[in-house]
Amino acid sequence: MDRSATARPTARHKALYALSVAALALLLCACFGVVYSLRLHPDADRDRLLHLAYLCMAGGFLVLAAQGLLVFKKILAPMGRDAARADELAELVERLAVLDSLTQAYNRGKFEEIITRELDNVRRYGLDLSGIMLDVDGFRAINQLHGYYAGDRLLANLAHYLDAQLRSNDFLFRWHGGKFIILCPHTDIDRAAIVAEKIRMLVGHKLFGGKVRMFLSLGVVQAEEEDTAETLMQRLQAGLAASKNGGRNQVTVVRVPLFSY
Repeated sequence: MDRSATARPTARHKALYALSVAALALLLCACFGVVYSLRLHPDADRDRLLHLAYLCMAGGFLVLAAQGLLVFKKILAPMGRDAARADELAELVERLAVLDSLTQAYNRGKFEEIITRELDNVRRYGLDLSGIMLDVDGFRAINQLHGYYAGDRLLANLAHYLDAQLRSNDFLFRWHGGKFIILCPHTDIDRAAIVAEKIRMLVGHKLFGGKVRMFLSLGVVQAEEEDTAETLMQRLQAGLAASKNGGRNQVTVVRVPLFSY
């Protein structure tokens, strides 16, 4: 943007404001002069002098209105726009703090916040909570074959596709690499297993980027009252590992803890 073009309106507005102040001062002086003349010369033409005083007052009100409009246009309105932009930037910063920059899924920091809250709901109110951990099979080979930039775009497309398959109260998190976690509140393990199998089939039949087919290994668990974020994650990782070791492109449902609490 041309700085001189930005500065000219500012100078013009300053000049207009200075002129309006001078005009207001002149009108006030004229009005004072009329009143003073009426006091010194009671026999003067009162109607003419009063009419002149009214004109000066009306002119003063018009100048004040013009000043108000000038102040609003040059100061108050930009302040309102700046406040709106500040709110937008604050919202953007808040979103960036909880979203994975590549996939726009929630990040691990947001996972810690939500899992703590949802596990508390499990303990306090006996609500169901299930988790799904999934990983793209052979993602390293995809990167080597198509390039890391293409791999990043595929992950972003996958995250967008996964999010579209979930309910509004489910949460999608990027863990790392090609791994994602889905938290499903108010969902028992059987319903979560159905969701996981549906995701596996839909992703396996879709061509991402018009040419790449991806397959998923998934692990499914349900939270217990005794669970912490760490113990739930251990079981999720164990379920995912079982799917990987069992031949990949499958869902493993872990129905009981693999260890005692």
